[in-house]
Amino acid sequence: MATSQVLARKWRPRLFTELVGQDHVVRALGNALQSGRLHHAYLFTGTRGVGKTTIARILAKCLNCESGITATPCGTCGACVEIDSGRYPDMLEVDAATNTKVEEMRELLDNAQYMPVAGRFKVYIIDEVHMLSRSAFNSMLKTLEEPPEHVKFILATTDPQKVPVTVLSRCLQFNLKQIPPEVIGERLSYVLKEEGIAFEAAALPLIARAAQGSMRDSLSLLDQAIAFGAGKVTQAEVGDMLGSIEQEHLFDILQALAQQDAAALIQVAQTMNNRNLSFEQALQELAALLHEVTLARALPDQREALGISAAVLPFTQHWDAETLQLLYQIAIQSRRDLSLAPDEVSGFRMALLRLLAFQPTDSGTAPPVIVAPAPRAAPAKPATPAPSAPAKTEAAPAVPVVPSANAPESLGDWSALVRQLTGMGMAYELARNSQLVRYEGGTLHLILDQAQKQLAPYKDRLRTALATLLKADVRVMVEVGSADLDTVARSENVAADIRQQGATQAILDDPFVKTMVESLGGKLVESSIKPKLMPKGDA
Repeated sequence: MATSQVLARKWRPRLFTELVGQDHVVRALGNALQSGRLHHAYLFTGTRGVGKTTIARILAKCLNCESGITATPCGTCGACVEIDSGRYPDMLEVDAATNTKVEEMRELLDNAQYMPVAGRFKVYIIDEVHMLSRSAFNSMLKTLEEPPEHVKFILATTDPQKVPVTVLSRCLQFNLKQIPPEVIGERLSYVLKEEGIAFEAAALPLIARAAQGSMRDSLSLLDQAIAFGAGKVTQAEVGDMLGSIEQEHLFDILQALAQQDAAALIQVAQTMNNRNLSFEQALQELAALLHEVTLARALPDQREALGISAAVLPFTQHWDAETLQLLYQIAIQSRRDLSLAPDEVSGFRMALLRLLAFQPTDSGTAPPVIVAPAPRAAPAKPATPAPSAPAKTEAAPAVPVVPSANAPESLGDWSALVRQLTGMGMAYELARNSQLVRYEGGTLHLILDQAQKQLAPYKDRLRTALATLLKADVRVMVEVGSADLDTVARSENVAADIRQQGATQAILDDPFVKTMVESLGGKLVESSIKPKLMPKGDA
């Protein structure tokens, strides 16, 4: 029974003109071949399926084509045909993953000294060269540096970091890029037309994105899609095959987040689970959609130039730039942590609820604001404003103004709240050295004493501690301000200084101490005086 050749092999480029997505490499090699400036060793790096081995074989044809050294080999002579079929005696392909030993490398290099059998050059193509052992690398260094005139080495690897620098320095290195989805889509369309297979254009971007920059993977997926669709390629069937996420699911998620509807979020997750869709891909696509919303908000005049869909525009009004950045980060982090969840559906549900929890409680209106208490050191300030605005100056109460029922009542006394954090390490120290400015849109805005700016990175610990105390989801924003702040630490230091001065003065006024100092020439060491400890909260 006759078998068809897989598309990845059938449509493998055989000339530089057929290569797509690697124009920078084709141009450099083409110019070198035309000018005769040939190097003795080439190294091609890049992810899987981007054309490393393909370029190596085309370069072998360019060097040994019977029409001469050229950037455009004929493809029909005996050398070109045999290289394409892998039977050319002067081209040796080695898979370093299975030939890692030093003995195998020495045997290979021993044969390099002999002249070519049929062509101009002996071409050694070593794939996945980073898999060679250190001794194998050492054995090839001398030959790689000063090979015979008739030998060319072409190395390929997906992990150049593992190749010794001594080898890298002896090679002309080319980094092959991942192929953009648009270029892959165009190539797939060309292949399907040449194969005479019916397809829907909307199905190709799904395959192109799933290939993640690999042309070989895209052709393998296309083969699978043709088999799945019984000889045709449609968007619905490719989506089912890949578990692709339809845009409407993503927009449903954004809409539920904007309306703060937890039930709708869970319903979307259940619908996706019933269809066996990929939750990892869903988080990836959601992050991409949030990226579009953020761009549309930041650059409204460049929406068309950036290729942003008009469907995302309504969502630019729901969240500010800061919240969009947070939602994007949560989507990225949740995708990374999905494998740690008990199962994917629970991990995805928690990701959606996390997106809901860390956004303002009322995105459509002006966020509620809590005014911080007036500083303790400022009772004389009401006398300084102009006479025309005395009421505004006197309006700063001892307890914050809370216009929204969502504001935690405990914020009314920041000092008391901070003292409840005692024993919580750096979270306590950060709160102790910060002044509360306002509570706005679910966020505590703090100013940190300049002298304690090293505490700023501990704001996540403070957020966790405050969320536990307040029994509410809060965010913490920390800005470094001046040293003249009304912080709990400053108040405690002032109180401690007063107690110290009082204790020192009490000792100096003691009759016995006076006698010792004045009559016997005694000396009082003030640094040894310690005031009595005050009860907690009396500072």
